[in-house]
Amino acid sequence: MLQEPKTAMIISHSIKCWLLESSDPSMCYRTYVELLGMAASEPEAVEARRAIPTSAAVQQILGRMHPEGYWEQRNPRTRAIIGDGVEYGSFATTHFCLSYLAHLGMNRQVGQVALAANRYLDLMQPDGDWYMHFSCLYGYNIQTFIMLGYRDDKRLQRSIKLLVDSARADGGYLCDMHETKTGKCKVKSCIRGSLKALTAFCALGPEYWDHPSCKRLVGYFLDREGIYSKKDLQRPVNKDVQKMIFPFHWRSGLVEVLYTLSRMGYGMDSRLERAWRLLNTKVDRTGRYILEWTPTQSSWKVGKRGHPNKWMTLYALLAMQAREESRGEYLEQYQPAVAGQLPTGRV
Repeated sequence: MLQEPKTAMIISHSIKCWLLESSDPSMCYRTYVELLGMAASEPEAVEARRAIPTSAAVQQILGRMHPEGYWEQRNPRTRAIIGDGVEYGSFATTHFCLSYLAHLGMNRQVGQVALAANRYLDLMQPDGDWYMHFSCLYGYNIQTFIMLGYRDDKRLQRSIKLLVDSARADGGYLCDMHETKTGKCKVKSCIRGSLKALTAFCALGPEYWDHPSCKRLVGYFLDREGIYSKKDLQRPVNKDVQKMIFPFHWRSGLVEVLYTLSRMGYGMDSRLERAWRLLNTKVDRTGRYILEWTPTQSSWKVGKRGHPNKWMTLYALLAMQAREESRGEYLEQYQPAVAGQLPTGRV
């Protein structure tokens, strides 16, 4: 049974039917539970969840896994085979595959997933890092392992501490490779690494959302109206942020920015209005959102570029749903802050 709608957002019958096609049980389950508010114990949700491990997408990914628990790929630049360590190539090595499985609804209860997840967690450095303090890597991994069920794992706790302790003066995040650059100007934070840090905080939940590091990071995005250059708010900060990108990875796509900020309660912030308007240009006449970029070498094929896409549609609708859920509280408690300031609390 579907629960009473939490929001006034209307999802058309045709879109619901499209997302609930039985050929994709991961999409069915997440649509039922996350978008339509069905209890996970309801028969339809249970049936969809049971079908996930044997689905085509999951089997495609697990079928490529090395028996020892990792995924290999040829480095597109060096042509060397990589993957048994923390090195990663073009969207098909271990930490990408674990993330894909998490988004598909898999978790540590599945033996192959647990094998790969534990092996990768054991590659972590003592301070919680995996490689050169790439925030785009450890932020991404934190979200993945929380989704897989490792929230309380002592190894992941080290990485969470690194996340909390690594915020820079401008509120964003960077990595060793760029931090050591020299020049006349101080090195700025990286929008891609900062977004992965933001998604990690989002996955950690409300107990972290009022932490000073998280609030400064939210301010980092709101001050640039989500996706624009802070120095020139008429210019997108890079090409990624204008595009509809899935699966989520180190690039910083439009939906990922809006979904994450909305989940954390900032979807109604007036500084995101232009980003929402841009999202409204990415939908076809039937209400299906277009996939503009997806990796060609990924082990998870989510669809064709330039075509309507279920995953893009699901996350766009989830982002808008989260924005609508905060509308009433926002109107009662929050007046938009002046440019450059952060709200006194979440909405």
